[in-house]
Formats: sequence, C-alpha cells, structure tokens
Amino acid sequence: MCEAATQGRLRAPGDPDGIPLLTERERQTLFLVGTGAGNRLIARRLGISERTVRAHLSNAVRKIGVRSRAEAAVFAFAYLDLVDIPAAAEPR
Repeated sequence: MCEAATQGRLRAPGDPDGIPLLTERERQTLFLVGTGAGNRLIARRLGISERTVRAHLSNAVRKIGVRSRAEAAVFAFAYLDLVDIPAAAEPR
C-alpha cells in the first residue's frame, strides 16, 4: 500500500473542486478535522459552539463530496495546501 501511495495510485476521497464552495469557517473546520481535533476542541479554537462546528462540518462534507468525518479528515490532509487557513484557526 505504501508503494501505491508513493506512485500516485491512491487518491483521497472527495472532490477538490468543491474547495472554492466552502466558506471560511467551513475551511477552518475542515482543516482542524484534518489535524484530528474533535468538535469540542474545534469549537474552543474558533470561538463557536459545538453545534455550529457540526453544522459547518456537515456543509463542508456535502460540498466536497465525502461521506464521513474520516473521509473529510483524509481530504483535508491531502488537499491542505489548497485550503487557505487563517492564522486564527491554526492548531496550537
């Protein structure tokens, strides 16, 4: 599997064309999901409620065409350089 990944045969789930459709908060939330942060930590870092985090993540998942939080995390990790992350959302 490692060889396949290094040869570019594995592809991250989702559609990177959905990135421009994401709001700033959805991008921030998606980025933090990609770092492994849970909803409580994301809410604290962004100064929003956990319910709002769930709403942003749900919207982002729909826009990028993934089916789960795990796929969203893989997507965020794979396409991190394509996502503009404001300093306020950077993990500490």
